[in-house]
Amino acid sequence: MSARISLFIAFSLFFLNASKAQISYSVLQVGGNLGFANEGYKGAFSGFTGHFVFGKNFQERAYLGLGIGNEIFKGDYRTNDPHAADQLTMKYDYSVFPIFVDGRLPFGEVGQGDSKIGVLANAGYAPAIGQRYDKGFLFKGGFFYLWDNPRGVDFTASLMYGYQQLTKNFYQKDFQHQHIALSVGIMLK
Repeated sequence: MSARISLFIAFSLFFLNASKAQISYSVLQVGGNLGFANEGYKGAFSGFTGHFVFGKNFQERAYLGLGIGNEIFKGDYRTNDPHAADQLTMKYDYSVFPIFVDGRLPFGEVGQGDSKIGVLANAGYAPAIGQRYDKGFLFKGGFFYLWDNPRGVDFTASLMYGYQQLTKNFYQKDFQHQHIALSVGIMLK
């Protein structure tokens, strides 16, 4: 309970500090995760994501913000150890509530200057906020595309490699889960 309160206070302080610095971009995105590796286990998890990010736009040259989200991971797994006594196939069906730092760095323009491509990275932690939520550190890194619509809302898409530590494991050893994340959304700036 005290961890949740501390997290809320830290998030609120960041929001208040960012509002003084004139929050100048926000992103609302949805997407999916396609699991491909889970070290020490056979099986990986896939699912859906939704994120909200807000932060500072540094004159269209860089974006730095704070994000929150909800991600769902589902799949089957079993141990990779052929000598283990227990070879059961187990189900994994949990969500994570990531709180992360979001950084975006455009490095090129596409077309007549109305679209940008760049690199992005997210790093943070997902606390266990309920029984159906797992916890662990996370990192995502990859590329984004931004269509800068001069008459309205900007659209964005991203393709990233993701690493997520997950702890709710039948075998009592954390998962080191890896996945490809694809998302689409809108950016307001």
